[in-house]
Amino acid sequence: MDKDREQGVDLKTAQRLILGECAALSEETIPLGECVDRFPARSLPALAPLPGFDQSLRDGYGIGRAKEDGEGKPKACFRVVAEVAAGDTRKFRLHPGEAVRIMTGGLVPTGCRGVVPQEYCQVAGSEVEVPVRFLTEDGFFIHSRGSNIARGRVIVSRGTPVRPEHQIDLAGVGYHALPVVKRPRVHFFCTGSELVDPAGGRADGQKFSANPYLLQSLIRLAGAIPQDLGMVEDDLDGVCQILGRIDQSAADVIISTGGMGPGKYDLIEEAFSRIGGQVIYRSLKLRPGKSTIFGLLGKSLFFGMPGPPPAVHLLFNELLRPALLRLQGAKRCTPGQSKACLTEELLLRKRGLPRLKSGRLFFDNGMCMVRPTRQIESANCYISCPAGRRLLRSGEMVRIHLVDGGLASFS
Repeated sequence: MDKDREQGVDLKTAQRLILGECAALSEETIPLGECVDRFPARSLPALAPLPGFDQSLRDGYGIGRAKEDGEGKPKACFRVVAEVAAGDTRKFRLHPGEAVRIMTGGLVPTGCRGVVPQEYCQVAGSEVEVPVRFLTEDGFFIHSRGSNIARGRVIVSRGTPVRPEHQIDLAGVGYHALPVVKRPRVHFFCTGSELVDPAGGRADGQKFSANPYLLQSLIRLAGAIPQDLGMVEDDLDGVCQILGRIDQSAADVIISTGGMGPGKYDLIEEAFSRIGGQVIYRSLKLRPGKSTIFGLLGKSLFFGMPGPPPAVHLLFNELLRPALLRLQGAKRCTPGQSKACLTEELLLRKRGLPRLKSGRLFFDNGMCMVRPTRQIESANCYISCPAGRRLLRSGEMVRIHLVDGGLASFS
């Protein structure tokens, strides 16, 4: 236990060290329709006001200033001089006593005081009569230019992912393409002489490799581009060879799984150092994931992770995903945290290091609740178990780390 405490860095320190090595990649311009979940290379101001012109909110009649009768009172009768449909680009000016027939979305003429909905109007030939109450107001049923978004107002800030609702406003203010940060390129390989591809058969003593499928999905969900370099046997020269090849390929991130720890065939750290990799930390004060290294291989970030897929998923959520988000320019990178009431007793195998246990977060009568995951059940959070504790009791408030940065699913 004392040895565990003396070695490695804690999770927060690891995240700080990793993010300290991450700078946003260069930019590219892509069509607006392809920008969902991409990060703008710079803040995006409105290129034009929204709406871009004064437009009618109702089908009806746009009226100008009222003429006066012989006694100086405003007359409620107007002469209809034109009709304006939605999309009509003609520009009209209303003089006193004039009106236009106008449709919803139509361009409001200059000199128009407001639009009177058609249900309030009485039409006789080329004249329309409106209720006198509309003669004392201005701007009624007109959607004024720039009333939603003024020109220059920031629609999406740098570091914020573009969402579908942003696309509505971005298109409305004139964008058809956006400058975004490039997606990180992530190369990965899995070590283990016992691993075989599920596409083929296996013999006793061999295992189907799940990590390639897991990593492909997690990398894509984090907005990056995966490249699977295959599986490598537990051979030092073989690991050095594949690491050396990746070093020349300009990958932004390199991931290995397996080959970590004190065992005879745990070769990753030795191979990484042999080819000139710079180790930033070589152990994590966390279970699972104690046998984890992070470093630099040329300009590439390198993550050496243990082999069990549950540990890979956890470490990806806590370390890899934040790095990939920061490379894309994200402001908020690390998993969200909260507190929830534990609904079941949680017994840990031993004390020594903090642990993260997979959990299911849900709501019950407005309360945030959590329980450990069961067999063949996906986690939507991790339960933080402090060092020195072997038992967390039902009803206890515990800290949780959200999976994939959000409240993705509940049951």
